[in-house]
Parts: sequence; C-alpha cells; structure tokens
Amino acid sequence: MVKIYFLTAFRSLLRNKSYSLLNIAGLALGITCSILLFLVIKYELSYDAFHSKAAHIYRLNSDTSYPDGIFRNTGTRFPIPALLRANGNLGLKTITQLNGEEGAQINIPADYNTAPKRFREEGAIAFAEPSFFDLFDFDKGTTDPRPALAEPGNVVLTQSIADKYFPDGQALGKTIKYNNILTLKVAAVIPDFPSNSDFPFVMLISYASYKNYTNLDLSNFNTLYSNQQLYVELPAGVSPEAKAAEISTFVNKNRKQDKSSVETLSLQPLNDIHFNADYGNFGERTISREMIWSMALIGIFLVLVACINFVNLATAQAVKRAKEVGVRKVLGSSKTQLMLQFLGETLLITLLATFLSVILTELALPYLNELLELKITFRILQDPVLLFFLSAEVLLVTLFAGLYPALILSRFQPIAALKSRMNTQQVAGLPIRQALVVLQFTICQVLIICTILVNNQMDYFRSKSLGFNKEAVVTVRLPNQAGQKIIPLRQEMLKSPAIRNVSFAASPPSANMTWGSNFAFDHASEDAPFSANMKYADEHYIKLYDIKLAAGRPYHNTDSAAVLINETMRRKLGVKTAADAIGKTISLNGGHLKATIIGVVEDFHQNPLHMPIDPSIMLPNPQTYGFLSAKIDMSRKQQALQQLEKVWNQAYPDDVFNYEFLDETIAQFYQDEARQDQLFKVFSFIAIFIGCLGLYGLVAFMAAQRTKEVGIRKVLGASIFNITVLFSKEFVKLVLIAFILAAPVAYYVMGKWLEDFTYRISIGYWPFILAGLATLFIALLTMSTKAIQAAVANPVTSLKTE
Repeated sequence: MVKIYFLTAFRSLLRNKSYSLLNIAGLALGITCSILLFLVIKYELSYDAFHSKAAHIYRLNSDTSYPDGIFRNTGTRFPIPALLRANGNLGLKTITQLNGEEGAQINIPADYNTAPKRFREEGAIAFAEPSFFDLFDFDKGTTDPRPALAEPGNVVLTQSIADKYFPDGQALGKTIKYNNILTLKVAAVIPDFPSNSDFPFVMLISYASYKNYTNLDLSNFNTLYSNQQLYVELPAGVSPEAKAAEISTFVNKNRKQDKSSVETLSLQPLNDIHFNADYGNFGERTISREMIWSMALIGIFLVLVACINFVNLATAQAVKRAKEVGVRKVLGSSKTQLMLQFLGETLLITLLATFLSVILTELALPYLNELLELKITFRILQDPVLLFFLSAEVLLVTLFAGLYPALILSRFQPIAALKSRMNTQQVAGLPIRQALVVLQFTICQVLIICTILVNNQMDYFRSKSLGFNKEAVVTVRLPNQAGQKIIPLRQEMLKSPAIRNVSFAASPPSANMTWGSNFAFDHASEDAPFSANMKYADEHYIKLYDIKLAAGRPYHNTDSAAVLINETMRRKLGVKTAADAIGKTISLNGGHLKATIIGVVEDFHQNPLHMPIDPSIMLPNPQTYGFLSAKIDMSRKQQALQQLEKVWNQAYPDDVFNYEFLDETIAQFYQDEARQDQLFKVFSFIAIFIGCLGLYGLVAFMAAQRTKEVGIRKVLGASIFNITVLFSKEFVKLVLIAFILAAPVAYYVMGKWLEDFTYRISIGYWPFILAGLATLFIALLTMSTKAIQAAVANPVTSLKTE
C-alpha cells in the first residue's frame, strides 16, 4: 500500500512539473536556512558544554557598586586565591586562577641547526596553574601538562603552535622567550583547544612564572585586573548566591574597602560566560541569548513561509485534481486513504527538498563560517542531534504543509467533482489562503524592516563623530618595558615627511580597555563616588587626535602634576562650566599624587558606542605607555609604513613590527552587529524570494482557471493593463494588510534590540515606508510577469480552452 502511495505521488508530481518545482524550490530554500541556523545555534550553545563539571564551574567576578551604578569586572584581586586556599578553599572543591594575555612577542633562540626566529603571536595566552586541568576537561594528550605547570619557567604549547615554532617536530625541551622578559622551556605539547571554547589559548605558561614577569605587587589588594580570573567548582547542592556572599564577607574582612564604593564578589556560571556581554571572556566574543532566539525564530519563519507557499499552491491547484478525487471515491477510496495519498505526495516533495537542502547546506556552510568566523562542521550521519532535527523537520513540514490541502481534497463530493462543478473559491478555502498570504508577507516585511534598521544603525556607527580624528592613524603596540627608547624613537620617525605626528599612550582614545581609578576632588577628605577612566598619554596626544579643548590648555613636558579632565567628569563633579574646573585639584593613588586641572577636553568616546562616555582624567605617565600612534600622509602610506618599520627594527630588533589602522580597529568593535546585518540581508532576501515563488504560482494557477474570462474581456476591449490589474489587485490588498501588521511587530523588535546601545538611531517612519514599497514593488513585478503573459495570449485560443 505504501509503495502504491509513493508511486502515485511520484506520477502526480511528474504530471504537474511547475507546481512540483515551485514547492521543492521554496521548501529547499526554507529548510536550507533552517539547517544553517540550527548548526549555528547548536555550535553557540555547545561552548564549554563538553566539560564534565560544567554545571558546577563558576567564575568569581568583582562587582563594585557606586551611587550611580555598578562596575562589573571579571578580575579577582591577586591575594584572594591564596587567601581562600589558606582557609581550606572555603568549602570550594577546586579553585584555579588564570592570567590571560592577548598576543605576545615570541622569540626562538638560535641553535646549531637553525637561525633565531621571531613571531608576533596573536592568539590568547594564559598563565595557568596545574589545577586548570583538574577543573576543565581539555585534552591533555599523551603528556600530562600538570607537572609542567607546577614549576616556574615552563610553558605548555598546543600542537599547532608547536608545529609553527618548531617545524621539525622536536618542541619538547626547546626554549622560547616570551615578550623578551621570560625565558621558558617547552615542557609539554597538548592538542589544540576546541574552537567552541571561551578559553582559546594557544599556550599555557606556569602561573609560578608570573611573579617574574610582572612588576605588580601580587600581595596588594588595590590592583583589580580583568584578565586575572579565578574559577571554582562548587559542591553539588550549594547555592552560588549564598557561597558568593560568604566569600565576599570573608574577603572583605581581610582587606580595606574604599568608603566611596562597595565591592562584592559574584559567581557566574560557566554556561553563562559565552552569552553575557556585561562581563565578556578570554575569547572576546559573546552572543546574547536574545540573538540565539532571534536566529531560531528566523529559521522557523523561513520554513513557515515555504510551508505557506505549499498550502496555497496545493489548494489553488485543487480544482485540477477534482476529477481524480471523484474517480478515486467512486472506486471506493475512503477519506483516510485519500488523505494519506496526498500526505504521501507532500512527504515525497519534502524529502526531495530536504535532499536538495543537504547539498545546498554543504555548499553554503563555508561562506557562513567565513561570515561569522566560526568552525562549524556538517556531518549528518555522525551527528545524532542533527539527524533527529532533520527527521523531525521533515515530519513537521509534511504535516503542516500537507494536512490542510489533504483535508480539503479528501472532502470533495464525487458527483460535483466529476461534473466539474468545483471552482477555486469553493475548494481552496479563499479566506484561509488569503490569511496565509498575509502571514507570509508579514514575516517578509518584518525581516526587511529589521534589515533596514540594523543597516542604519551600522551606518550610524560608521559615521558618528567620536570626538577625535581616527583617520590616517597607525597604531603599534609597544614592547613590554619599552623604557627610555620611546623619546628618541619619536624623533627618528618624524624625520620622514610622510609621518606628520607621533604620540605615545597607554591606549588609543577609543579602545576595548579601561584603566579605572578612584580619586579625590578639590581637597576632599574622601574619594569621589565614582571612578575615573585614566587616559595616560604624552603631550602630543591631544594634537595628533585633534581632541578639542573646552577650556584651559594641554599639558607639556615642563608641567609638573598637571591633568586634563573631560566634560563628563566636569558634569559629574557638579562643576558648572569648564572654566570653573581650571585650577581645581585631583588627588590620585590614595593621595600620593596631587595634580592640578589645567584643561577640560570635549567628550570623546573611549569605548564602543554600546557604552556611555566615561568620566576621564588625562595625564602623562611614560611607565604605562603601551601604544605608539602615528599620523601619516595617506598619499604616501607605503613610505610612512617603511619608515615606521625601519625605526622600529633599529630600536627593537627582537620584536616583530605589527601595525593596525585605528579606523579599522574601531570598526572591529561592531563585528557582531555587522554579522547580524549581513545575516538579516541574506535571510530577508530569501524570505521575499520564497514569498514571490508562491505569488507567481498562485497567479499562474489563477490565470489558468480564468483563461476564458480573460479571452472574453479582451474581446470586449480590455487592455493588457486592465488584465494585469485584475490579477494583481487581490494580492496588492493582501500585501498592504501584511504591511499594517508587520510595522508594529518590527517596531517592537527593533526597539528592544536598540536598547542595547547607548548611542543609537531613532526609529523613524522612512524605513517602514521603504520596506512596504520595496515589498509591494517586488510582489507586483512577480505577479505582473505572469499576468501580462495571460493578457497577451490570443483570445481565440483562450475561448477554445476547456
């Protein structure tokens, strides 16, 4: 029986090739998009889920409460791990501390076979303890790395990095120099860390080596460094909130807190780290759970749009199959058998579409990986979750797309069917078909409106003034402990006319890094109730970046203890005008540095536009300078870069010269939004394309059913335009209704999305009008092609049609 169902279904599809192709194409596109989005969602949700203790692992974060808000930090103060261990881990099963760094200068000393080599390593690196591998289930390979991490002077390399540094495969026992400070022995080589981890380290240095690397006082509670992180394992059944409160109480008893702020410790679950942008992670990439749900909804919507196509086309075609149903009923077919027959046809179409989708997914996945910078694989037979998803999707699509048409067709009365007394409005469920078209184009227009608004927000990011000039600026990260080479380095670089200015600072004006500090204002006995973002920079910084002064003057090398503040700082301090702030005092480092405000700069954005402008203090401090900025003549770019590299190699022969253009660096702040923009564009195009396939099919079947009517109208003098309007007006009305429904939905969705940005566009009416007009134009273009074809047909031929 099943064989007969499928054989009959196959013959039916061959008889109605255009109907079959439209449905297969629409379903294939929808299913392909759903598979791709499922793979992305599955990959994102898999981050660090492979650790056996994942449900019990937490990161200890530091949250500092000020009167005007909470400052969240992933860092743990240096003495806390030892303090907890001295007290039996305070009920924690396992604790491990990490100190992460982004990139490093790696030097391989010469030996009797090879010359010395230099590498600028861009991957993440961490100082780690042996307990790191007790807590996390990363593959240790054949050599246990824990003994190596217990001793100072050891480094553990991942396999790809070991092959990069030592192509002969003989890495063990070799020596590398880290940032020209630490000499490390390669004590172990382990497999690469998985790509779906927020710990993307390419090498691990024994934490015992860190005290020989940093000049920080590791016994001092005053330093809070976001990359100094502590991870703990909680016993089963222990409340993380209660344990965090217990740890906070214990730690605060052992340190002196500032009265202006209150620091509490919180425990963040490992399974939240990848999805929480408030804290971030070592991979410097997060995705919100809202975005995960958005992708899931888009996948569902695209499949839904394709299913609506199927329903509409199947019901519109029902009249053509009326006699077939009548004959089957006369020969004894039951309603159930007819439903199974038509569901079998739907299943066959869905299976063909799914097979095509698998091929399309294989072809599209490399481009998706490149766009999202992911490493997703597509192996159906080796992935039971994916296999289950595809099986469930085939079943649900078959039922959703096929059940209603099957029910309609199985209800035909055999006498009326055999006498050809059926018409499309009687059998096709016109109100339901109209509702489905409205739903279909509502989804399409919501996606188009969202695409336009996301694109507008991205344009806003690119065009908004940041309060400084980022154009034609090259930035170079300075080696650690650059020392007194900085000043002569500037003089040598400026000898080239292609280089207009050079400045040194702790960071560029806008950077994904902050250096916060408490301070006292105007001889106050207590610190101000908020912290300041310290912008350490030399006297050339203001001019190079064209930062405007609201009052006063910039500092010079001859100034003693002089600082600048920004307008946000001035307002938060309650100073009425910029001029009133000149001459006031700022006390830093617990009163050890007392400085005078000599100028107020206009606000500039130190952070991505997701975040507000911080109150800032600017002052020189050569010991903190980590970046060189060079303003260059872009018409002589290569000459400028060659001069920079030449001087760099003379000053730092052991360090690789590596530069970035600041405008490109700032653009990277918005990579996630740029990817969302691209995804919305692609899926909006696919949604409208699927919708247009359905419209084309509906108009085609309408034209076929109304062939004689068109012939009569032409004989009576109707023009091509009249005939086109006849076929189009019903669908134009439906598209307009869809727009009315889509507009408030898109407004609400994009309003929630834009809430994540401190600086954002306002939602005007033009994106909605543009989306509506674009959808209407595309729909009219689709409908008119078939309508015009029907209108230009010979009326004599049309009137002879049965």
